[in-house]
Amino acid sequence: MSSHTINSIYAPNIRLFNYHLKTVRLTNFTERSLEIEFVTNYYQYLLNSYNILDQNSKPIYLKLREDFQDMLGSGLANFDLIFNPEGRGIYRIALPQKYKGFLYPQFLNNTYSFSLTLYHPQKSGDDEISFSELSKLKPPEDFFAGISPGSQDETQSNRSKAFWGSTVFLSGFIAQNCPDTAENLKSTADQLLKQFLGIESLEEAPPFYESGKFLGGYIYEYKSIFRQHRYGQILILLIFDEATTDKLNDIQYDLPELFLYYQKNRQIFLDSRKEYRASQDEIQQIEETIQKCITNIPTNVTSDLSEKDLKLLKREIKNLLDWSLGYSQRIRSLGNFQNTIEINRQNYLNTLTRMEVKSQSDLTGWRDNANHIFGMFQRQIKVDLVYLQQGERLLDTAINTIRGLVEIDQAERDRSLERQIQAVGVGIAAGAIVASTSGLITEPWQLPNRDRFLLPPHPFIIALVGSLFCSWGAWWVADKLIKKGRSDSNS
Repeated sequence: MSSHTINSIYAPNIRLFNYHLKTVRLTNFTERSLEIEFVTNYYQYLLNSYNILDQNSKPIYLKLREDFQDMLGSGLANFDLIFNPEGRGIYRIALPQKYKGFLYPQFLNNTYSFSLTLYHPQKSGDDEISFSELSKLKPPEDFFAGISPGSQDETQSNRSKAFWGSTVFLSGFIAQNCPDTAENLKSTADQLLKQFLGIESLEEAPPFYESGKFLGGYIYEYKSIFRQHRYGQILILLIFDEATTDKLNDIQYDLPELFLYYQKNRQIFLDSRKEYRASQDEIQQIEETIQKCITNIPTNVTSDLSEKDLKLLKREIKNLLDWSLGYSQRIRSLGNFQNTIEINRQNYLNTLTRMEVKSQSDLTGWRDNANHIFGMFQRQIKVDLVYLQQGERLLDTAINTIRGLVEIDQAERDRSLERQIQAVGVGIAAGAIVASTSGLITEPWQLPNRDRFLLPPHPFIIALVGSLFCSWGAWWVADKLIKKGRSDSNS
């Protein structure tokens, strides 16, 4: 059978994954928690939208573990959200269209993980599904959006901000021998993707990223790394041998964790780009503020600054200090993003190693792909940090320069005010001296004669000169003490 005539798949299997961060850090540096009750309601809504029933063909009433808060305090990084003392917390389900499956919600690294597996049981002559029929298994739009419909209250807003993203893993048998290369079946994978999503053109789907060998079959990956796509990440695995299904089943419980690390790193990188663009806008504002300050500063000495100029400079210092705080926080955020991506990269690679051991398969291609993508994220953030650190130095220089101008001008004003106060003080002292000695003006005084040629000066003159001398001495001592104190404070 040639690849262009393939329009059906056998024993299809659809695995759905989406993730919500429990603790959301908002842009104003506050935190909001996504409580388990809201997550339970969201999962219940998805199950109802899918018309999923329990094993007895009755509606499901989902109930997650009641000891969730105790488990959070236990120190465990990962645990099941459905309590089962005998094994995994799995909830068996069924669909009216002969599909079966299971729900496996988990709490992974501060993230709620929704994992739903639907499969058509293998049965000779009764497990062929046309591509067009697969559209019935497409999850509701709210699965890809991470929120359930309803009023856009604060809870919905927080859930939307907490959403890491979604992954769809679709697999099934193709009725032909395995071709030499994955490229030979690329058109088949494209057609399957279109029919599953119910779209007219591939332009509506996530862009094709790459294809290659996986567990003996060929896998095709559709995703957008540098922007959020409405359909998230979609993988299509075309199977030619039963051994591939067995290996896939061996690692299926590791897939939620693996895809989580990818989704987290992709979203963290997108968040870093938002921070970088916001910082660029702030740098432009900073440069405009500095230019305005330069324009308004007189070209002569700083003592010529008017009161208006001084107030303007003080106001701009406050603005720059406010920007400096936010700017520094953005730089710290980028550094944290870079470190978090590295941690998730290591976790991703460790999970891959675990999957290789369980499936006895070589997953080097996925390892190389992860190192390429995550390394690209880290390199871009590193470049952004270098640029923003240059802006931080510009900001510090501007603040120190303007602050220096204000301090110089303020010092000149203080010295001028001090001289005025000293002059007024002298005037007041002189007036006080005259006032205090004026009563001596009427004192009698004789002119010199032959008997008494040398007479002491008039008492008024003596009192006036003595008072002036004492005032000058007091001023001289006070002036020396003030200058010494100023010198000591500056040293």
